[in-house]
Amino acid sequence: MDFIRDGIFLMAGLSALRIRSKATLFIVSICVIVSGISGWISYYHARASLEAYTFRQLTSIQSAKTSQASEYFALIEAQVRSLARNPTTIAATAELKRGFFELSRRSDERASTQQSAVRSVDLSAYYTDDFLPALNIGAGTSFGIESVFPVAETARYLQYHYISNNDFPVGEKHQLGYVDDQSLYSRVHAQFHQVFKEYQNEFGYYDIFLIDNSTGDIVYSVFKEVDFATNLRSGPFQKSNLADAFDAANQLTAAGDVAFIDFDYYRPSYGAPAAFVATLVYDDEVPIGTLVFQFPVDKLNAIMTDNGMWREDGLGETGETYLVGDDFSMRSISRFLIEDREGYFKALRDVGYPEKTIAQLNYFDSSILLQKVHTRAAMHALEGGRDTAIIDDYRGVSVLSSFGPVAFGDQQWALFADVDEAEAFAAVDALNRILVLSGLALALVMAALSTVVVRRLVEPIVDLAEAAEEVGDGNFEVQLAITSTDEIGELTANFNTMVSSLREQREAIEFKNTENTKLLLNVLPQPIAERLKDGETQIADAFPSASVVFTDLVGFTNWSRGLPPMMVLTMLDDLFGSFDEVATELGVEKIKTIGDAYMAVCGLPVPNPKHAETMALLASRILICLEEFNARNGTQLKMRVGLHCGPVVAGVIGTSKFIYDLWGETINMASRMESTGLPDEIQISEAFYDALDGSYEVTPRGEIEVKGVGTVSTYLLGKRAVRSTVEE
Repeated sequence: MDFIRDGIFLMAGLSALRIRSKATLFIVSICVIVSGISGWISYYHARASLEAYTFRQLTSIQSAKTSQASEYFALIEAQVRSLARNPTTIAATAELKRGFFELSRRSDERASTQQSAVRSVDLSAYYTDDFLPALNIGAGTSFGIESVFPVAETARYLQYHYISNNDFPVGEKHQLGYVDDQSLYSRVHAQFHQVFKEYQNEFGYYDIFLIDNSTGDIVYSVFKEVDFATNLRSGPFQKSNLADAFDAANQLTAAGDVAFIDFDYYRPSYGAPAAFVATLVYDDEVPIGTLVFQFPVDKLNAIMTDNGMWREDGLGETGETYLVGDDFSMRSISRFLIEDREGYFKALRDVGYPEKTIAQLNYFDSSILLQKVHTRAAMHALEGGRDTAIIDDYRGVSVLSSFGPVAFGDQQWALFADVDEAEAFAAVDALNRILVLSGLALALVMAALSTVVVRRLVEPIVDLAEAAEEVGDGNFEVQLAITSTDEIGELTANFNTMVSSLREQREAIEFKNTENTKLLLNVLPQPIAERLKDGETQIADAFPSASVVFTDLVGFTNWSRGLPPMMVLTMLDDLFGSFDEVATELGVEKIKTIGDAYMAVCGLPVPNPKHAETMALLASRILICLEEFNARNGTQLKMRVGLHCGPVVAGVIGTSKFIYDLWGETINMASRMESTGLPDEIQISEAFYDALDGSYEVTPRGEIEVKGVGTVSTYLLGKRAVRSTVEE
């Protein structure tokens, strides 16, 4: 039904236009429609062509990157296989195992020596001061030393010599080749370390490990992180993905087979993502060890980013290629982390990424494992599908994407080639803007020409329509000159009469509204009156603390008996009028008068934290007003005044005749303070006395009996102190 309603609104809008405008609009509309249809057809075909071209280009890039990634992984497999077969590797594995075994055999002897204790303390200090702070920052958690400290004495011995007592800084521990401890291990390490260090450096691997198959001991590591010399079956990293790589390699059935373990957070590398490639080292067809490469992340990033040459690859300003693992997280770095870090983080925050993850992205300077890409496109690619589509990427940005699977060992990842939709269609959007501007220019030209032609034909009707529009905007002073006696002249005269009648009606309504507002403010507080005018039908508010005053003229009824009613009314009006003036001055709200009794409240409808002090001042000035009244009229009237404070409920009673009134025990107690009071005295309750907090002089009256309450303590407010306050 929405289109019917919209159609009615459209017809109503058209019918309200001037005849001149309708004629002009008709001519212009024809030109705009023709131009719009032509422009839309051009834009649609241009966009479709550009979309197809962009998808072809992205698919070509995606296919090329898939081939590069697959070839690189095949190269890694070939390198780990080749190095495992190298006689140097075979000899190194055997000799390092022998050296490690000799150290292990003598570990019990070393453990009891003073030097062992010193080494343990020094190594503990390295973990506490250097390793753990960096790990906990990277991991975004808090690991204790017990979770990473080596258990075996041999591991502690080697880590002391090659890590904590190594003078080279962190990141360069591998520069140490020989330790002068007279051990077989140190001699063997010095013999082979340079070979493996050069290999690691040449091919860009993060680390290279040799592991004893029979024990699970890491007998050698190039880079010398805290996994060095630990045991992958019983040590602190037995549940790491390096341990998984070791186990997977030892399940291989044929020489030359390679196991690949996907990325995971690796504690020895300070919590950074790490992946491993492993194979067995054979000696005469007997497996003697496991060779493991820690995956070279930089090399994989270089393939995906083409060393930062996205524009040269045809990816423009926003295009990129990236890998996604089967956990729907990235396996390569995001272009936007490299080129626009702050903009990238802002986009992640906009889609609800946790600040902890953003901090890790910043710390590791990598999006591997940290950037989630949990989209339908990723699911499709990981299931083996290839396709192109316009999707929302991991930043929540609309992109043109080409995606498909890529295999790494027995792992299947997805490879994406994306470019922002805004950039992809920038050219066609520019064409669209040109078409729109051209259409607008044509419309303006036609509007100008049609205006000249139509003006003379409809000028009298236009003048009448413009005058009617002014009246609709609220101008009732409009009067048109009658220039003819035809139908237009008659219409103009009737229009003038109608405007005069509307003007008179508006003036009457405005006068009535003003009078009604004045009347409402006379019976209600302004905030309450405003709420009623705003449409509230039931008003009842609770106030935790307010002060209430009751006054009553002593013997007024007997005194006024026999006096003319008008005289009594005039005198009460004079007296209570003076009370009203003081109440208004002090911000106290008068509630009502009942005969010769007067009731008022302070602290509502607008709260006043000093309501007790204010009401005490009002009470004193009421007595002063009475003195002045007696002096003017030659009377000797006396008055009882009662004050109490506490919680009250206030609200409006009635629907046509409104009364603003109060309810609650506070009202009853204030009334009792008046009725049990003394003539020309201000009696206050103990609650009111406490609320004054010593700001006024009071005199204890003692205990009195209050109906419905019992015996209560009351006080008399000091007139002298109050009067001096009034004078001040």
